[in-house]
Amino acid sequence: MFQSLLRRMDRFSQVLGKIELVITCSLLLIMVAIVGISVFLRYVLKSPLIAGMNFATLLLVWMTFFGASFVYRDKGHISIEFIVDRFPPAVQRLTMVLVYSVVAITLITTVVQSGYLIEVQWKQQIVALGIPRSFLSLPVAITGILMILTTMNHILSEFQLPPKQ
Repeated sequence: MFQSLLRRMDRFSQVLGKIELVITCSLLLIMVAIVGISVFLRYVLKSPLIAGMNFATLLLVWMTFFGASFVYRDKGHISIEFIVDRFPPAVQRLTMVLVYSVVAITLITTVVQSGYLIEVQWKQQIVALGIPRSFLSLPVAITGILMILTTMNHILSEFQLPPKQ
């Protein structure tokens, strides 16, 4: 039963990872296009795109958080392992479960607090775009939830992995 649950979570995680990658790459392409068009309009046609940089900034925020979530899913983040690698396998697993537990608690706190921030910012506007300022905080909540799911998957996978030699 545990193996079946872990396989399902892995498949679900892979699908979410592909979605995150597509979103991140799409946002990058759109952002590059907007900045390119803005530069062309400003310096060649002498008619600047008013909301171009604000929209590019918004896309940069979204791309950064979805990219971070994608990298975390594949354990591509920076980590310090030279001390943990010297521990016996059982202690390594326990250490990683503790680390992931701290990460989960931090992510839960971040998601809850970003919810409060979204609520406050919903009443404010990004004037040039005509949208609520909360669109700058929304990716923190969305990717925070995705990263909590990833962390749970990482914790479960620690019980699945064969011992390190």
